[in-house]
Amino acid sequence: MRRLVETPDGGVVAITDGAHILAMMRVDDYVPPTWPGPGQHQQMHLDVSVTDLDEAVRGAERLGARQAEHQAAPALWRVMLDPVGHPFCLTTVGAG
Repeated sequence: MRRLVETPDGGVVAITDGAHILAMMRVDDYVPPTWPGPGQHQQMHLDVSVTDLDEAVRGAERLGARQAEHQAAPALWRVMLDPVGHPFCLTTVGAG
């Protein structure tokens, strides 16, 4: 069973299945990353395994993500940026 947990002030939001937890915290003076360019480096990175890369990209874009300009191996990995600029990858490596 998955559960969404949030602190009363909304500063921390987490999802858990009882054994694993993924938590995100609000940062007051947040500065978006500029990766791979200089300046603010990436602050976190997720790789998400998918079975259909193009469909996963379209789904992520529908949710507000965009493809990064830097794509080192686009047939295998797609570097995406969430709505505020955090990079993450969609990949068929390890899928299904």
